[in-house]
Amino acid sequence: MYTETTQTLRLSGSGDTKEGAFNKIFSQIKHVVARQTNDLVVRIEPVGVSIVSATEIVKHERFLGLFFPRKRTRYDITVDIQVRLGLVQVENITFQQQTETTAGMGQLVRQR
Repeated sequence: MYTETTQTLRLSGSGDTKEGAFNKIFSQIKHVVARQTNDLVVRIEPVGVSIVSATEIVKHERFLGLFFPRKRTRYDITVDIQVRLGLVQVENITFQQQTETTAGMGQLVRQR
C-alpha cells in the first residue's frame, strides 16, 4: 500500500536573482510529481540536484535611449532533481461498502 520510489525530474526556472530562479524550480516539484502519478503523494524529498545549464543574461537599458542607464540581470537555470517519493497506492485499497437511506415519510410522521 505504501511505497517509496525515486524519480529524476528535469525542471527549469528563471528569476531576477539566483535564489529566485531556484525557488521557482523547487515550487514546481509538487505539481510535476502530482501530474506524473495517479497515487496519493504523501512525501516528497529532494535527494540530489545537478545543474544542466545555467545562464546569466545582462541587459543594459536606457530611458529614451539616453537617460537613466540601468543594468537588468536575469538568471535561467535548468536542473535535474532526484526526488524520493512516498506514495499510497489508493487503487489497491479495498473499501467496505455501506449504504444508508434517507428518512421516509413514515419516520417523519412518527417524530411529530
